[in-house]
Amino acid sequence: ILANRQSAARSKERKMRYTSELEKKVKTLQTEATTLSAQVTKLQRDTSDITTENKELKLRLEAMEQHAQLRDALNEALREEVNRLKLEAGQPPLLNGMTYSASLPPQYSSRPQPLHHFANLNGQQAQPQPQNTQTPNSNNAGQLKPSFMDFN
Repeated sequence: ILANRQSAARSKERKMRYTSELEKKVKTLQTEATTLSAQVTKLQRDTSDITTENKELKLRLEAMEQHAQLRDALNEALREEVNRLKLEAGQPPLLNGMTYSASLPPQYSSRPQPLHHFANLNGQQAQPQPQNTQTPNSNNAGQLKPSFMDFN
């Protein structure tokens, strides 16, 4: 009987130690779960923020690409207009942004060259465009000023 009681007491003691260890593990795991849950929430919020930023950047990129296409179209239209004006002025047209002529551009030439926007072949002043009452390259006093297109 005494041996049974001692055995039961040892068994009870082992059971209490085992239960105590399990309770410690539960508390540790609950703390770890809480920490991990907070990390998951933070990572989800970060993911959401990054996804939103990514969408905004994609929209900006799309807008920039559209802007670049419009700019390229405008440049092409301006290039065509320069060629048209050069043909009207009797100058060689541009080929891929370069003139056929091997001479230096007007700003480097040793002799002055006529500004093709302001004079035709007879040396007369160009007529203003019908939609404008004043040419974009003249000021209020009627004096002519060069434009970037004069150097093409």
